[in-house]
Amino acid sequence: MPLRQLYPDPASADTAKVDIIAVHGLNPRSKDDAAHAWDTWRTPSGPQGRLWLRDDLPPSVPESRIFLYQYNSTAVYGKDRSTFIDKANELLEAIRMERDDVESRPILLLGHSMGGLLIKQALINAHNNPKYTPIKDATKGLAFFATPHNGGDTMLVSLGGVTAKIATAVGFQKGDDVLETLKEGSIFSDIMHEHWRHQLLEYDIISFWGALDGIVPRDSARFGMPGDRENVVKLNADHSGVCKFDESQTDQDNFKLVRGNIKDIYKIALKNFDQQTEQHKHDDHVPSYPPSSLMPVKTFVQREMLRDSIREQLCRKVDDDRKGETKKVGVHGLGGAGKSQLVLSYLQRYRGEYDATFWIQAGQPASIDRDFLEIYQSLPGNSHLQLPQPSPEDARRTVLTYFTKGTAKWLIVFDEADQLNQRDESFVDLSRYIPGCPNVHVIISSRSSLARNFSTFEGVSVGELEEPQAVELFFRCSGIPKSQKTGDEVKLIVAELGFLALAVTIAGTYVSQTPRLSSDLHAYLEDYRRRRQELLDEQPDKLTHEYNHSVMTVWETSYSAVNGQLSEACQVLTLLAFIHYEDIFLDLFSSELRSSSAPKQWTSVISTESNVTLHTFEKCFAILERYSLLQRQEGVASYSMHKLVHAWGHDRLKNGQDRRRFCTAAHQLLYNAALHCINTPEAKLRLVPHLRANLEVMKRVEMVTENGDIETLGSLAYMGRFAADVGRWPDAAAMEREVLAKRQRILGDEHPDTISAMNNLASTLGDLGQYQDAVVMKREVLEKRRRILGDEHPDTISAMSNLAGTLGDLGQHQDTVAMKREALEKMRRILSDEHPDTIMAMNNLAITLRDLGQYQDTVAILREVLEKRRRILSDEHPDTISAMNNLAIMLRDLGQYQDAVAILREVLEKMRRILGDEHPDTISAMSNLAITLRDLGQYQDAVVMKREVLEKRRRILGDEHPDTISAMSNLAGTLGDLGQHQDTVAILREALEKMQRILGDEHPETISAISNLAITLRDLGQYQDTVAILREVLAKRQRILGDEHPDTISAMNNLASTLGDLGQYQDAVVIKREVLEKRRRILGDEHPDTISAMSNLANTLGDLGQHQDTVAMKREALEKMRRILSDEHPETIKAMSNLASTLGNLGQYQDAVAMFREVLEKRRRVLSDEHPETIKAMNNLAITLGDLGQYQDAVVMKREVLEKRRRILGDEHPDTIEVMNDLTFMTQA
Repeated sequence: MPLRQLYPDPASADTAKVDIIAVHGLNPRSKDDAAHAWDTWRTPSGPQGRLWLRDDLPPSVPESRIFLYQYNSTAVYGKDRSTFIDKANELLEAIRMERDDVESRPILLLGHSMGGLLIKQALINAHNNPKYTPIKDATKGLAFFATPHNGGDTMLVSLGGVTAKIATAVGFQKGDDVLETLKEGSIFSDIMHEHWRHQLLEYDIISFWGALDGIVPRDSARFGMPGDRENVVKLNADHSGVCKFDESQTDQDNFKLVRGNIKDIYKIALKNFDQQTEQHKHDDHVPSYPPSSLMPVKTFVQREMLRDSIREQLCRKVDDDRKGETKKVGVHGLGGAGKSQLVLSYLQRYRGEYDATFWIQAGQPASIDRDFLEIYQSLPGNSHLQLPQPSPEDARRTVLTYFTKGTAKWLIVFDEADQLNQRDESFVDLSRYIPGCPNVHVIISSRSSLARNFSTFEGVSVGELEEPQAVELFFRCSGIPKSQKTGDEVKLIVAELGFLALAVTIAGTYVSQTPRLSSDLHAYLEDYRRRRQELLDEQPDKLTHEYNHSVMTVWETSYSAVNGQLSEACQVLTLLAFIHYEDIFLDLFSSELRSSSAPKQWTSVISTESNVTLHTFEKCFAILERYSLLQRQEGVASYSMHKLVHAWGHDRLKNGQDRRRFCTAAHQLLYNAALHCINTPEAKLRLVPHLRANLEVMKRVEMVTENGDIETLGSLAYMGRFAADVGRWPDAAAMEREVLAKRQRILGDEHPDTISAMNNLASTLGDLGQYQDAVVMKREVLEKRRRILGDEHPDTISAMSNLAGTLGDLGQHQDTVAMKREALEKMRRILSDEHPDTIMAMNNLAITLRDLGQYQDTVAILREVLEKRRRILSDEHPDTISAMNNLAIMLRDLGQYQDAVAILREVLEKMRRILGDEHPDTISAMSNLAITLRDLGQYQDAVVMKREVLEKRRRILGDEHPDTISAMSNLAGTLGDLGQHQDTVAILREALEKMQRILGDEHPETISAISNLAITLRDLGQYQDTVAILREVLAKRQRILGDEHPDTISAMNNLASTLGDLGQYQDAVVIKREVLEKRRRILGDEHPDTISAMSNLANTLGDLGQHQDTVAMKREALEKMRRILSDEHPETIKAMSNLASTLGNLGQYQDAVAMFREVLEKRRRVLSDEHPETIKAMNNLAITLGDLGQYQDAVVMKREVLEKRRRILGDEHPDTIEVMNDLTFMTQA
């Protein structure tokens, strides 16, 4: 795959200063490589055509060599990403073979269509491969002719679509490997990456696009770079005509534009070459300092994003009013983050771009003066003379003058420039040492965020390593072999170390020097947690790591500097070590500090001599950020600490009394913040991590030990309820366990506060799905309240009601009903019929009756609850609205969807007016309405509303809140109804992963999420996967909930149904019989779930050919549904449809048609004409009419079904496609 030299004649003397290389795009399979390579640029095609690159361009670019690249493009674009990368390397190798003589000669690359994509991949490869880096460095200009460009990974499909259109245009047919590979788009993932856009800034770019191009539009044919980096030029041509020109006026006009623009970038490249040549003619250039080769340590792990960010900022164009400035990049971050090593990696990578580099130790003025004196002595004319030593000021002035007057390209690094504040003891005024000239690049590495202020642009903040980088660094420093097991252990270690480069280096080195740890990495974490301060105080091996400070030493130096400027800032830093290290928001302090001018008790740890105000904290935060001990979060009034700085802030307190004092202060701060927290979920959720972090420290410092600390337990109990109210149940349980344990020890088991703590913990355990533990604890609470307070005390009755609720969660509905009836009867007698607690007890009883299938009784009680709340509390009271909501949901369960929707719309409207659009209860009302719209078959409206619910919950509650995850699952269900099964699976997988992380693998909600995913996979026909998952669901429910729990029985039913789908009818029948028997025993013969189990069993018996048993069982199911649920209930109509299907299978078509007509008429009346279930009934009737031989009527009805499914579900929905196939078969028959 060679380069063909077009100009000048290869045999002539080579005086060229610029290389121009043209790369063609995709050629048809019918055309050989050579012909296409030449015909891309000539017209007409064939040997007699005019090749403008050879015949017309040279006069405009006389000191150049022009090449044509000839290659098999079908092989390049027709396989996979790795092949594409390999072919780009072949282009680089072909170029390298032609440039052994002058590596620095500038290159201009021209690419037509997809040839431009190959050029981009080649430049990316060259960026990462030292063998080809000189080619990338020499490339000065790029000219793209109708090349499709897009930015960002989300555009991969778009780019794939455009390149597939190109392939189609040159003759590739559907199914061809080339077309299918391009359509997928994944081979272009490298050139779509944001890093590539940074690299683009190094080139002058021309993007030619064709006004007549119907394949690559203008927006695709340009990068969208700033105007000084990319010139977008319109040509009056189609896709292939943008780079070939005949003698017509239009083509000549096009060629004039092409020639002129190529000439412009040629002149820039020529100037660059001449400057380099001129520079090397002079021997009086200054050598690099220090003269020894500066390199990153052997264990260094590349951080390419940060390194490339430095490069991009140094290459970025400045505004016209700033031209002539020195470009500067401040590299700042916490001590030990790896700033110097990062800058060394930049120096290693780009050393060849500079005539000389200078590494200045900038820790104090004396070290800078020393290095400037060394540079002074190496200046031209000074190095061989015995001159008297100049003063530091004269040396500085002379060196800066040399840089300012020079034309060479230099890089100056000021390393460890930490003393940038005027109040620093060894303040360094760096501005005095930076030359003011555009040919000098300056990098400043510093622990001080003030380095950002020196930057020409935004600077580079160096934080934690990415996990893979930290893992690799640990392996390099420890020398242990890599394996799956050691990899998992190392991930845990580096996470514990907060991915801090110096800490990971020290840990890896310690392991390498400790033989017992090399074979047992898990022991390191145990060592670290026990001896954290000692291990972090280890010094790295200076010979190995070029760094002779421990982590502790680095931070103590910063701490001393802060203390010298504002001692209160050091106290604030210590206080922050007793709350969470992330999202330290100013409102945490401001709400109370603003509430009164009186001093607050907790502020005494900050200062006892002056009043602590919000302004005090703002000043403290500013100086801590300046020394990188805090990091400010962009766009919000919030800060974070590195987790090791956070731990160090705690560890440096040697005195246990001091630790308790700061821990108490932090606890008081958080308790007051919780008391004054504004009543929005997002505000509360921000506070919970701090509450939990403070609890963990409280336990370590043993803050509560005696009766005098009981007030602290009261505030901790409040914090536990606070966390539970926003769904942070694991955090709430941890706080409540601590309160209970301490109250039991200090107050005794029988104290009312102890019993209250046990009740709170039991409620939270129920929320966590730990029902068995919750029941045990709630029984104990009830027994103690009965013994101490008596049977009739309101707290005893409340305990009875609480226990009943958890028994219901365990599926013990009969016990639940009995207990709730008793609680209600007692409340009526003690508190009266109209008391709010009595009405709430009625409401709770109704919900349990609903679970037992006693729908009519449930509706009657809910109507009574609503009527009472309206009369006592008013129509607009939240409890009245809640009663409306409960009644609507019950009506929905009864199949009275229209009535339910009407009430839910009223509920939503009232909540919006009273509580506002963003209140969680308003969002829940919207969710309920969306679910009911789905039941009505209004899928599109339901999806719109569910997306809004999800978006609001994400914004208000956060991505990880259980209600947000529930909203994801709800949306997924409706997308599945619309046939968007892939989207459904993706969302359900994400929801499941979050539930597993937040609630744990064994939580009932997590298990339900697994079950939902399995059912969706079943809908996709992935039966084997579904069966495996459903067996796991069943095993977990049996273990956690017991064999008799309704959810366990439901899991058995789902598994049996899927086994039936797999044709394993005998196994399915066995399980379905067990399901039916259990539901009969637990729920009774008349419960809707029992009748549903009977119907399911009947279906599988039918699959086994036992049609008479099937018909008898389905008739019984239908008769019971009619009696219990009414004739019009959707489940009754579904039972009628099932029976009709079986009659049809038995050849009883007349009876089946009659029954299907009744089903259709009822669904039209109950659900509406457009409901999917109504359309399904119409489809069933059409099929049965066809079986009866009434083909005309069947076809007419099928056409109506198809038209409705197309309109409601879309052309791609599986149900729509099924009807299309049926209709085709019927019309052909």
